[in-house]
Amino acid sequence: MQKVSLAMLSIVAGCGTAVAQQAPAETSIPFVSSIGSVEWERASDNALYVRGGNGRWYFVRTMNRCTRLRTSLALGFETSALDQLDRHGAILVQGQRCPVESVTRSDGPPRKARRQAS
Repeated sequence: MQKVSLAMLSIVAGCGTAVAQQAPAETSIPFVSSIGSVEWERASDNALYVRGGNGRWYFVRTMNRCTRLRTSLALGFETSALDQLDRHGAILVQGQRCPVESVTRSDGPPRKARRQAS
């Protein structure tokens, strides 16, 4: 009976590590302040997609709601000394400072569905 329960325990433990490995890895956006024109798109009140200077997309989640993202046409970045945006930085939007919770790689914003001609 112990052999069976140990085998089951190892299977369950293996499932737990597989789920943990699927979570996106924390990263940073290099040289974000050096990018002339930053392409970005709001995902929600506390998240946005940002295209780095290397052409890659990143998903940036803020610690709190950043409601001014809804109407903003521009934003700024509070970065580290190495000019990279990471979880120690912030998004600056119309005078509001939104601390960053996480930065992960992304495929970019979801594509919008095309409207059907009536």
